[in-house]
Amino acid sequence: MELENTEIDQDRMENSVKKLKEWRDLINKELKREFKEHKKRAKKIHSEGVTVIDYLEDYTMRGGKRVRPALIIAGYLGTGGEDLDKLIPASLSIEALQSYLLIHDDIMDEDVLRRGDDTLHKMYEEYHKREFNGERPEKFGENMGIIVGDISNSFAVSQIIRSDFDDRTKIAVMDKFEEIHRHTGYGQVLDVTFNEKKLEDVTEKDVLTVHYLKTSQYTMAGPLELGAIFAGATEKQKEIFRTYGEKAGKAFQVYDDLLGLYGDEEKLGKPIGSDLEEGKKTLLVVKAFERGNKEQKRIIKSSLGKKDITEEEVMKIREIVRETGSYQYSRNLTTKLANEAKEDLDEDVIDPEIVQFLRGLADYIITREV
Repeated sequence: MELENTEIDQDRMENSVKKLKEWRDLINKELKREFKEHKKRAKKIHSEGVTVIDYLEDYTMRGGKRVRPALIIAGYLGTGGEDLDKLIPASLSIEALQSYLLIHDDIMDEDVLRRGDDTLHKMYEEYHKREFNGERPEKFGENMGIIVGDISNSFAVSQIIRSDFDDRTKIAVMDKFEEIHRHTGYGQVLDVTFNEKKLEDVTEKDVLTVHYLKTSQYTMAGPLELGAIFAGATEKQKEIFRTYGEKAGKAFQVYDDLLGLYGDEEKLGKPIGSDLEEGKKTLLVVKAFERGNKEQKRIIKSSLGKKDITEEEVMKIREIVRETGSYQYSRNLTTKLANEAKEDLDEDVIDPEIVQFLRGLADYIITREV
């Protein structure tokens, strides 16, 4: 995607990406170990249970930067935590929650691809075609997707409960974890509801409210605060993480929507314009419609939610988004939010190394190509 110039510290951003990769390797190693243990337990129940874990492992392990568990690590180290061997198994809770949410999201959106491969319900649809002679393999796939998502959620909770932290800490973490889960659910309710509304009835505030609930909470602010709770952080420290995460999370999602329309299809792992096909009322679409002339509004309305949308129609929407200034508006908003997030960090309250990591991360999330 074409990227405008932004004021970033390139070295700091590269160091943050390097640190993110280091933590990702630790997280992936623990994920593989944990999936192996899950399969041992499933084998005692039934062979179908092993297939469930195999599919969930495939879905979870393909791609992904592990930003959410990495931010649990950042929140922990940034507020005095020291024992990563104890923390990393617990940090997998947020990754298991993500798999649960994405699996169900894929079903609701009728997506067939996730990170360049079949979504989990499509994997089970193909399983049905291979193993059974029954009808409606797509319904079987959706049913199994819902079940596997639920199992992944149980794994998320168990990672916290079975961790080596004291009971008081685990209760506090679980309280925050359930708040993150609940807010994400409310965000999904609004997202689905807004997609049924007329385009002219959805506002920028509506879109950003969904981003706050669905992205800021479980992608940025929530994981940071979970890590801080594990470390026994002060209220001031948690508040700094919340304000940083809420703004960085909104910037992350607005930029993600930019990538969804202007990014590289191969890197994204899904078709460009799939958000249009699904009828998603992103900030790009909402602002373009708000600012568009009569003909531009007609084209936007006729294209949004069109299941057989053509490449030519997607290109036309991209053109309108630029012509109306919606593209630049969204781009400017990501930069503004990221800059405010960086300014909210305080090296007198949060470990300076983690502050630099988070500032570099804020730059990365609004300049990344995937």
